Amino acid sequence: MNEFNVEILNLPENLYRAAIAIRGEITRRLTEAFGEEFTADYWFIMNHLFKENPLTQGRLAELTNRDRASLSRTIACMERIDLVTKMAEPFDKRKELISPTKTAINFKPEGERIVLQAVGMVMHNLKPIEVIELNRMLGQLFENITKG
Repeated sequence: MNEFNVEILNLPENLYRAAIAIRGEITRRLTEAFGEEFTADYWFIMNHLFKENPLTQGRLAELTNRDRASLSRTIACMERIDLVTKMAEPFDKRKELISPTKTAINFKPEGERIVLQAVGMVMHNLKPIEVIELNRMLGQLFENITKG
């Protein structure tokens, strides 16, 4: 087997290990700062809500690449610790709109600082152009999978 094929065979495990480690570190730091469990998944959802809100659960599921049942459970947990609120969609009462709470909005600057610090720690030996290129390549991999 040639060297390139060995690299390709190692790639999925390396991506997985890096993702799990980064996710764990972000969760640990956010939980410590927030004072209650605050997972990286909560942060990913909040990031979308900070950019655009309110959003339906269906739209959030698309943006986060999560199934609706799992997202529904996560939203319920987030609602319990006052990170999001749900309200009926005015034009379709069957749909719920999700918005960040004041608690979440107030935590946003600290959350951003924590995530930047955690990711910065992981990427400390990469040049800015390498980080940009890595982000582009990971986005391309995800696009290739979802178009597939």
